[in-house]
Amino acid sequence: MYAIYTTNQNTISGKYVYKNETAFFGCRAGIIPKLLRKQLSPDQSEPFGWHLPILQILGKEGETFIINLKPKNKDKKGSLSLYELLDVWGYSECGWTPAMLRLRGLVVDGDPKIDNPMSFHIDYSEGNSIIYSFLYFGESTIQKGALIGKWTAPRSSPTNSVLLWPSSLVYFINQIQITTPKVFTRGAG
Repeated sequence: MYAIYTTNQNTISGKYVYKNETAFFGCRAGIIPKLLRKQLSPDQSEPFGWHLPILQILGKEGETFIINLKPKNKDKKGSLSLYELLDVWGYSECGWTPAMLRLRGLVVDGDPKIDNPMSFHIDYSEGNSIIYSFLYFGESTIQKGALIGKWTAPRSSPTNSVLLWPSSLVYFINQIQITTPKVFTRGAG
């Protein structure tokens, strides 16, 4: 489940209140294509690396984007997995767009200390880790400042892995080095 939450955050904690469910994928309804469309200029075409600072963009309105990785496991102890989307980077090339997400783990496969995932408070000093995830938008690219294709989620398949050619891999590694430089140091966790 993808949702917008209202939030008031500071450096040590945050309060999150559910606002509405939203779509991640899809050229018309998806939040990522909508936000990306707003920042494109007519001279931008593939190959094109882009960045959406989600926390910064939505934070201007007092909102944030939360991903519930296990929305159907509401009754099982330790099944709540909530992640806050901080950034999305994409590399549009050859008619498709692999993307990298930078997430903050709010509740990661654990017994939550929250009673209600619709309204909760998180103390960031309790080890809310930064996590990277890769996915891709199917039938998607950028030409002359316009989104081309459907920007949909990949269909379920045993081979849904994200293939990263050297150009996109280098782009993503550089972005990790800029945002989270300690990731590549020996013994980083």
